[in-house]
Amino acid sequence: MAELTAMYGTRLFDQPAHAAVRARLLEFLDGPGPLGVEIGFDHGMCILDRARRFPEARHLGVELREARVAAAAANAPPNCLLLRLDARTLFSVLLPPASVDFLYLLFPTPPSGPKRVLLSEGFAAHVGRTLKPGGTLWFATDVPELHAAARSIFPWPEGPPPPLGTELSRRERVCRRDALPVYRLCLRRPVTDAP
Repeated sequence: MAELTAMYGTRLFDQPAHAAVRARLLEFLDGPGPLGVEIGFDHGMCILDRARRFPEARHLGVELREARVAAAAANAPPNCLLLRLDARTLFSVLLPPASVDFLYLLFPTPPSGPKRVLLSEGFAAHVGRTLKPGGTLWFATDVPELHAAARSIFPWPEGPPPPLGTELSRRERVCRRDALPVYRLCLRRPVTDAP
C-alpha cells in the first residue's frame, strides 16, 4: 500500500519529536474559513498569491523539497501554512474527514518508481474521505499519462474552476512559452456518494 511507504511514514507524527508539527497543523485546521490544500507547491508562486488575494481562507501547502519549503514559508502570510510533508501521509493520517474545500494538484512530478506513486486508488480514497462533499479538485499536468491516471482514479463529475483562483504555476508558464499542451481537470466531489 503506497501510504505505508510514504516519506516520513504514517506514524511519525505520533512521536514526540514530530508532535509539534502535528499540533501546528491541527491548530491551523481549527481556524476559520474554507481550507485549500496545494500538493507540491514548488516555489510557492500559486499558493502564496492565493493566500494574499483570499485572506478569508486558509491555505495549506505541502512539498517534499526542504529548501523550497523554507524559502516559500519565509514569505507566507498568517493564513498560509507550508510544510515539508508527503501528501500521502497528510491525506491518509493527518487530515480529518471532510475538512478540505479545495485541492490543487498542479503538475505533479511523474513517479520515478513504485514507492513514489502519488496517483493511486489508495490516495484517491483518502482524498475522497478528506474533501468535503461538493469540494473541488483542480488538477493540471503536461503529461498525458498523469492526466489519464487522475481521470481514472477520481470518477467525479466535472465542475467550475475553484473560486480561489487558477493562477498559472511556474511549470504552466514554461508550457505556454514552449507551446506544450496542458491537460486539466476540475472535478467536484459529489454531495452524496452513490451506493
